[in-house]
Amino acid sequence: MATECYWDDLSGKELKPSLVKEARKEEMEEFNKHMVYRKVPLAKAWSNTGKKPIAVRWVDVNKGDEDNPNYRSRLVAKEIKKYSDWSLFASTPPWEAIKLLFSLSVTEGIGWKGSKDKGKKIEVSDVRRAYFYAKARRNVFVELPEEDSQHGMCGELEKSMYGTRDAANNWEQEYCEFLKSVGFTRGRSVPCSFYNDKKDMCLVVHGDDFTILGYEDSLDWFKKEMKQKFEIKTTRIGPAKGDDKSLKILNRIVEWTPQGITIEGDQRHAEIIVRDMELELNSKSVTTPYDGTDKAEDEEELPPEEATQYRANVARGNFMSSDRSDIQYTVKELSRGMSSPKKCDMKRLKRLARYLVGAQRVKLMFRYLSKEEAKKITVQSDTDFAGCRKTRKSTSGGVLMIASHLIKSWSTTQTVIALSSGEAEYYGLVKAAAQGMGAKAMLMDFGVDIKEPIDVMSDASAAIGIAQRRGMGKVRHIETNQLWLQERVITGSINIIKISTHDNLADQLTKPVSEDKMKNHLDGTHQKITQGRHPLMPKVAN
Repeated sequence: MATECYWDDLSGKELKPSLVKEARKEEMEEFNKHMVYRKVPLAKAWSNTGKKPIAVRWVDVNKGDEDNPNYRSRLVAKEIKKYSDWSLFASTPPWEAIKLLFSLSVTEGIGWKGSKDKGKKIEVSDVRRAYFYAKARRNVFVELPEEDSQHGMCGELEKSMYGTRDAANNWEQEYCEFLKSVGFTRGRSVPCSFYNDKKDMCLVVHGDDFTILGYEDSLDWFKKEMKQKFEIKTTRIGPAKGDDKSLKILNRIVEWTPQGITIEGDQRHAEIIVRDMELELNSKSVTTPYDGTDKAEDEEELPPEEATQYRANVARGNFMSSDRSDIQYTVKELSRGMSSPKKCDMKRLKRLARYLVGAQRVKLMFRYLSKEEAKKITVQSDTDFAGCRKTRKSTSGGVLMIASHLIKSWSTTQTVIALSSGEAEYYGLVKAAAQGMGAKAMLMDFGVDIKEPIDVMSDASAAIGIAQRRGMGKVRHIETNQLWLQERVITGSINIIKISTHDNLADQLTKPVSEDKMKNHLDGTHQKITQGRHPLMPKVAN
């Protein structure tokens, strides 16, 4: 008799059959409780759609670790997206929208008034089986799973099912209607952000996770309203002595300390990259993630198996870089080799792995801000002109901060080939100004109106000169659609400020830098490399 085997759909590790069966049984109980589908003859599917029912499959994962298993099984439809239909689009908020809530929570006059331990608190509400609350808005027929099969029958969806093309859109409509009914107004810049002016509450929805900033009585009220509509699991953290101090959201750890809030990404990504590069966590490390001194390149392409390994680890690093600006430039450069990775690319990836040996965890600090500190959005910009020797394209980097709070950073290769350093630096300024305006718009969605102009900083005199005049001047090759920045500078909504290269925190995001410059960047953005493991962070599966 063959032994049943089950595998984790994310990690590929073998799962315990007994725990998988238990998780699948729980999922089928949820299907029945929410009446996700009703059984109908197969003939109805053919007559209504002209097709056979959509196939289904089980997705099994262990969201914990081997010491503390947390098995989840989802029955999903295998509806393949064959074309783009914008009517099925569902919005997802950028991570910086949620970071803004954490920033506001430790800002005087918004998150706390007078006494820090009596300020607003952060609550994360996870809606259990969120899609099952959303009505099906199309005629969709699915195969019945083996656990609920019946000869000659299929399932006609009454509620949305994971894996169908419109499930996320249906859920978005469902929660928007609910939030509107309890007094929230939807944001204009980020459709997943909401504000309730009567309760003074800010909220961001990411999938089935609701992140809310508000005073305790308002959070209690909202929790009660949520429970009347959905089955939820909540975690609340706050500054008072009796409050919980840490929570996990989107695989990040958020912790409330006496100094403010710390945020750290999922360190398991770093550990997996180190392991896949055949290094140990106690191996010798390097102090920078990218070595720009080695000019010799081995252009031989990697064999298929190594190329797959390269792509998987670079994709993992790309996800991790959204929480760690120290590796953004490195990952950006590694990503450029994804289509046909070469041996020189793998060498650079191993360099990143050696850096991660000594820098598995990075904590971002949001300290308490006074009213005076929190009035200004600043964006620092830098560009490395024609830094790519092959394409002559330039790299732009940027750091967006509210006082000392790092809200967003980026390292991107410019799409155009700039003909001068002034042009390249100006394009970097345009991107920085746009990011600053986006952050200001998100704050307005949360009822926060910063009246001060946005400060965009650069060490490039030529680019500053272009931004502060009208028209192209002698630089006739600049794209005219980029000149909108000049109007913003003239009207006073954006200030362009000259800073020194030493003080420009975006410099590290455009080129390989020394250990001292890396440390300067981390200190300036209030990021700290730390060791150990947070109690809420699961271990990597063996």
